[in-house]
Amino acid sequence: MKTIENIKLMKKVLINELNQLPKENAFGDTNDSDRERLHGWIIDLTYIENFGHVCDETSEVGFWFNDECWTPLCDYENAIRDFAEHEQLLRYAAWLNM
Repeated sequence: MKTIENIKLMKKVLINELNQLPKENAFGDTNDSDRERLHGWIIDLTYIENFGHVCDETSEVGFWFNDECWTPLCDYENAIRDFAEHEQLLRYAAWLNM
C-alpha cells in the first residue's frame, strides 16, 4: 500500500504529464483519450489524498495503490525511481570530479 507521499508525488508527475501533453500526437490524431485518462487518474489520486482510500478497488489507480502493479501507473513509478537513481549517480560523479 502506498503512503500519502507516494500519492502526492504521483499526482504531481501526472499533472506535469498532462500539462506537457500536446493536443495532437505524431500521427496527427488528438490526444483526447490520453488526456481523459490522465484526468481520471488525477481525480482518483485526489480522492485518495483527501479520504485515505480508493473509491474503486478495480480501477487502475486502485490496483496501483494496493501494489497490484500491472497498470501503466507502475511505469510512471518505475521511471521516477530510475530517474532518482540516475540523478544520484550524476551527483556522485560530479562530486568525485571536484
